[in-house]
Amino acid sequence: MAPRRLGGRVLKLGMQGPDVAALQKLLIDMGFDPGPPNGDFGWLTYEALREFQRAMRLQVDGVAGKQVFALLKDGNRLPSRRVHIVAPNETPSRILRRYGLRREALYAYNSSRSLKHLYEGQELILPERLVIGYLGNGERGLKSLLWHHRFLSGVAGLWLHLGERQELVGSMPKSVVEAARERGLHLLPVLTNLGNGGYEGRLFRRAIGPRGSRQRLIGQLRKALEGVDGLILDFRDLALGDVSSIASLLDGLRPLRRQMLLFLTLAAREVGRPWRGMLGDDYWALAQKVDGVILRFDDELKAPSRCGPIIDYKECREVLSRVLEVVPGWKVILRLPAYGWQWTGRPVKRFGLWSSLAWEKPEPVAYYQAVRLAQEHQASFTDDGSRVDYVQENPRRLWIETVKAISEKASLVNKYNLAGVAVFALGLEDPRIWKEIGANYLIRKTGNNWQDCY
Repeated sequence: MAPRRLGGRVLKLGMQGPDVAALQKLLIDMGFDPGPPNGDFGWLTYEALREFQRAMRLQVDGVAGKQVFALLKDGNRLPSRRVHIVAPNETPSRILRRYGLRREALYAYNSSRSLKHLYEGQELILPERLVIGYLGNGERGLKSLLWHHRFLSGVAGLWLHLGERQELVGSMPKSVVEAARERGLHLLPVLTNLGNGGYEGRLFRRAIGPRGSRQRLIGQLRKALEGVDGLILDFRDLALGDVSSIASLLDGLRPLRRQMLLFLTLAAREVGRPWRGMLGDDYWALAQKVDGVILRFDDELKAPSRCGPIIDYKECREVLSRVLEVVPGWKVILRLPAYGWQWTGRPVKRFGLWSSLAWEKPEPVAYYQAVRLAQEHQASFTDDGSRVDYVQENPRRLWIETVKAISEKASLVNKYNLAGVAVFALGLEDPRIWKEIGANYLIRKTGNNWQDCY
């Protein structure tokens, strides 16, 4: 009988064969414990497979089918775990100090019972995630990259745009390329439909809608992306029918996925609407064509609809739970804003009296600008550090993303076993956020296929 290859049949409890041994080896590589890879689908393999399915938010039935095989054999799978072998007399506190992790990171993937009585040679699972930093404009963004590179897997930038003549416009700054290469970071240029008037849907439809224009763009991308580790697509102001054009573009970029990672950016609130309708299946299909889906909770060119934080923890969690119904969690990367907005207050009459303020004229504000404004006007942050009120001709109110807020949202990556987190943008953030992000999970540093961990 010819040797069975992995994926040739559905594997269940009690089966034997070389394909079972291959399944066991892949589970071990992913940080799960199916026992020795002896080709016998026993109870240890059954429980390890169920743990894998639970971690990947699949149906937990202990049966290895098409979806399990696709995930295990995918060289570009993003969620990963590192195995720590317990040394003699080692304690959980010592392990946490060694890796710079907080207690919740260790208990997210290891039972409290197993951590209570550690023994020499015991295997503990540590979460390892992809962390992308979007580069802000100016020298401040580059300085933040140089200071905090050890907390990053890669650096992204809005360097490529669709032009008026359906051509590819832009290039990667030489200083950024050199800095990233010297520090082992991966370059992830972002392709957008950003024009002179903001994000323009017409640029997308002209460059990607017609087949001929789309093929020319793909040819230009192949030349522009030589030596690059990945590409992020971020198209906005699109119509309902543009989803099929995105799918066609991703099909054309399929050969590039053999050499680099491909990410698609989606607006989290749009994907997570309760009335998604017919787009639900489209989002799942789009996710299968890329290596990661970056969920964007902010728009750097548009202020929130109300005076307040860009996205709070409760709303972030609610939207994410709805998104995961139509997008596989193991491909999701949370893009978190690290800046804020400032509003000007205008007195409003109610019942003939000046009784309240209408907040208008929002302006984006970086953390360092918020601190400077508070000092200049002798104002103080609220107890949670998220708001500053001061007067400059008119009342002003400033909301900023705090360390605590970003840390809470970053912890959702472990809670839902997501692929990682992206921060927008380097140079705008409170520098203290990086230590908090690093306390939630280990930073993934890898080769082009994101497997050769350091």
